[in-house]
Amino acid sequence: MSAEFILVAGPMVRAASWEPTADDLRQAGWPVQVPDILAHCAEPPAWHTWSRHLLDHVAPAAGPILVGHSSASVLVADLATKLSTRGVIIVDGDIPPTQGRAAPVRPALHDFIRSLAAEDGTLPVWSRWFSHVPERAALVGLDRLAHDPPALAQFEAGLPTMPISWFDDAIDLAPWDHVPAGFVQTSAIYDHAAAEALRRGWPVERLSGSHLHPTLCPAETASAILSIARQLDARVGSIPLTAASRRTGPDRDRH
Repeated sequence: MSAEFILVAGPMVRAASWEPTADDLRQAGWPVQVPDILAHCAEPPAWHTWSRHLLDHVAPAAGPILVGHSSASVLVADLATKLSTRGVIIVDGDIPPTQGRAAPVRPALHDFIRSLAAEDGTLPVWSRWFSHVPERAALVGLDRLAHDPPALAQFEAGLPTMPISWFDDAIDLAPWDHVPAGFVQTSAIYDHAAAEALRRGWPVERLSGSHLHPTLCPAETASAILSIARQLDARVGSIPLTAASRRTGPDRDRH
C-alpha cells in the first residue's frame, strides 16, 4: 500500500499552483488530491470555514499525508485534527501554534497588505502585493513568472480578490502537535519557520528557490516532500513509501 498525498493551497492562490508538483508525484506512482475550493464557491469562504469546505471536497483516503503550502500550513494543521492522517508537511509557510487562534497571515504581513487596500477595503490580487518591491517579488518567484507573460496572465486569472476584512478572522486550532510533521523551506522568507520546525524536532528539507517553488520547480519540490515523508516513516514506522523507488529519469523541473 502506498501513501496518498492531499496538497492544499493557500486561499490567496488557486489549487492550480500545486498541479505541477502533483503531476510529478503522480508520475512517480503516488495518489494525489488537490482540492480547489475556489472552483466551487462564487466568493472566497471565510477563513474560519475554509477547512470545512476542504472536507467537503476531499475524497475518502486511508491515512493521507496532508501537505500545505504558504498560509495553508494552518489549514493542514486544522485538517489533521479532523481526518485520520499519517502526517503533515508544511511547504514554505509559517508554523502554526500547537493550539489556539491562528490568523491567515502573521501580523507584519497583515499591516503591510492593509496599506494596499483600496478605499472600499478591496485588495489587489496576491501577485500584485509585491510588484513594487523587486526584492520581495524575486523571493516569491514572481520575477520568473513575469518572464513568461502568458503564464503570468494564466496564474493571475484564477486569483481571488479579497477584502482586507477577510484577514481579521481566525481559526481556533485544536491541539495537533501529536501529529507527525515536517517542513520544506523553498525561500528565504521562511528562515524563521525552518528554525521553528527544527526547534520542534521536525525533519526539515531546505531548497534554494522561491516561494512559488511548487509551481516553478515541481520535481525538486516533489522530491523534498517524499524525502520528508520517508523521514516521518522512519520515525513512526507507519508510512510505507516504497513507490518512491519507482521514480526514474532526470529532474523535470519546469522553468
